[in-house]
Amino acid sequence: MSKTTPSFVPDNLRPYLNEIAERLFSGHAAVMVGAGFSKNATPNSASGSGFPDWSQLGDIFYEKIHGKKPDNQSKYLNVLKLADEVQAAFGRPALDQILRNAIPDDDYEPSSLHKKLLTLPWSDIFTTNYDTLLERARNAVTSKRYEVVVNKEDLINSEKPRIVKLHGSFPSDPPFIITEEDYRCYPENFAPFVNTVRQALLENTLCLIGFSGDDPNFLQWIGWIRDNLGQQNSPKMYLIGPFSLSEAQKKLLERRNIVLVDLSEYPNVSRNHYKALEQFLDYLLSRKAEDNRLARRARR
Repeated sequence: MSKTTPSFVPDNLRPYLNEIAERLFSGHAAVMVGAGFSKNATPNSASGSGFPDWSQLGDIFYEKIHGKKPDNQSKYLNVLKLADEVQAAFGRPALDQILRNAIPDDDYEPSSLHKKLLTLPWSDIFTTNYDTLLERARNAVTSKRYEVVVNKEDLINSEKPRIVKLHGSFPSDPPFIITEEDYRCYPENFAPFVNTVRQALLENTLCLIGFSGDDPNFLQWIGWIRDNLGQQNSPKMYLIGPFSLSEAQKKLLERRNIVLVDLSEYPNVSRNHYKALEQFLDYLLSRKAEDNRLARRARR
């Protein structure tokens, strides 16, 4: 299969994928990239430790505070609160260093998924990730140039399309948004970022990739958007990836105007995030190739 030839597409997903493609190639689609997308990066060596999920990050915070790993009796519920406790006990520089040590940015390179994502004509790419995989992927993409924005001051003179680092950026562009207090104060302290995402949502179709549907970044950003726009005025967003959500979770997403595009319905994908997102990006690229083919035929 070539990179622009899609495989079988489940019938229930096709209308959503076509809508996303139509909006994307008319200049009206943005994407927000979460931590799960970084797990698709390519390790520089076989000994790569991998990017942690929220549970693994919480275990690291717990061990820092208590001097031991959590067991079944001492399991915590709130990773953000643990981050607050690390900061209170050891200071913010120590917390920032834990994040740098836990997230192996320098040990990984952007994969073909990162490059395919940047080949597409997003109006903006927003990310809650601290790593620099998206920025480094720019170097391999000549068809599209994204300006990188790492702090709210840079927003003023920036031009689309952009890669907007919403929660800080390695190695030295803090704060890295991680504590409960960081999130509580974010809408006020980083109002330009919240307003930029809100405006993007009003003008574009917003796709969410690399989010689980219940991770803190996803829940916080969905909450801020609803606070700004209201439940009734919030446009639909697309949560894209392979999922295994309960009916109650699906209903909750629906109430929040979030359309679930469950890529696990593709054959031979199941919970393989790389394969799932590859199918999604390849389908969009195939639509671009088809549009180009039809345009050439129309000019003859």
